[in-house]
Amino acid sequence: CRNRHGYEVNGIPYDHKYIYSQIGYNLKPTEVQAAMGVEQMDKLPGFIAARRKNFQTLWQELKSCEDFLILPKWHEKAEPSWFSFVLTLRDGVPFQRKDLIEWLEDQKIQTRLLFAGNIIHQPAYQTIEKIVTGDLKNSDKVMRDTFFVGVYPGLGDREIAYIVEKIKQFLKRY
Repeated sequence: CRNRHGYEVNGIPYDHKYIYSQIGYNLKPTEVQAAMGVEQMDKLPGFIAARRKNFQTLWQELKSCEDFLILPKWHEKAEPSWFSFVLTLRDGVPFQRKDLIEWLEDQKIQTRLLFAGNIIHQPAYQTIEKIVTGDLKNSDKVMRDTFFVGVYPGLGDREIAYIVEKIKQFLKRY
């Protein structure tokens, strides 16, 4: 079933890019990709610093929204180089993830879902033999309520402030 952002998996609106209809692997590093990676190694410290700064700004600015959103946490001894800023809706909020995502994308802010979600709901895994331990409620919650916005190093203070402003603007409705 198609919707604005893709399909549904087990009744949950899900981006078609993250629906797995076949089990497989996609590992095809090429010489060109390797050459680009080697060239970018000198830029890596700057990329990491920018990602950490963008992440930290989002985290600080969105702490006031924790009635609606579960913010990311990390081990106190860890120094992650963040790929993204992960947000999860709290239980009982008066809107759905798709509402916030559509609002953000209408404001020209890209979002992504967290890849497969609860993988056993994916079409490719429906008929395979598997052992499921527990009810997987946290995996289902992630599949239903989690998404992320970017911390790409090319985003500056102005762009990060815009993301914060638009998230807060949406939440003010509620």
